[in-house]
Amino acid sequence: MSSIIAFSTSIGPVPLDCVMSEKPSSELDITEIAIETGAKITDHAVVMPKKVGLEVASGNAAATFAALVAFQESRVPFTLVTGLKVFSNMLVKGIYPERDAGFSSVFRGRVELQEVIIVGTAYAADPGGDNSERGKPGGKKSTRAAPATSERAKGGAAGGATPDRASQTEMRGDAGVQSAMPADRSYLSSLLGD
Repeated sequence: MSSIIAFSTSIGPVPLDCVMSEKPSSELDITEIAIETGAKITDHAVVMPKKVGLEVASGNAAATFAALVAFQESRVPFTLVTGLKVFSNMLVKGIYPERDAGFSSVFRGRVELQEVIIVGTAYAADPGGDNSERGKPGGKKSTRAAPATSERAKGGAAGGATPDRASQTEMRGDAGVQSAMPADRSYLSSLLGD
């Protein structure tokens, strides 16, 4: 009785004729700190993103390469099924084709894939205890702009005046603007000398 291991022969939406080898890797980043005696102690270990190297081949070299590059540039995470594991949230990190006289019309090369770790963002509590305005748009310590309101559009309590923060003065719309031309003459007539 024999068994077979079936796995995908595509990278995202790009079909390939053959996957000649797969080289998955799983690593930990283990930090080390030297102590007084000169020995190194370990205080932390971080799971690194999974990586997979594929040796691939496919007909129509130019079209396959163009499709792989377009998919890489789209930056859309995808799932890769290999003989050892199903890898989720993978991106195409590198494409390394090999060209020579014998394989000029065939795409043959190495494609490096790497897992992306996707996280959401949230606001954390203020250690000082002042959380009343935290996270509100336009509030204290907020990094988001407040939404536009009719009161802000009118200039708030200043009745339409907009403060000039650099000079600490207020400008009121077009107050103080005078026309350079008399009302009975047009700009065209002044240019033509009439």
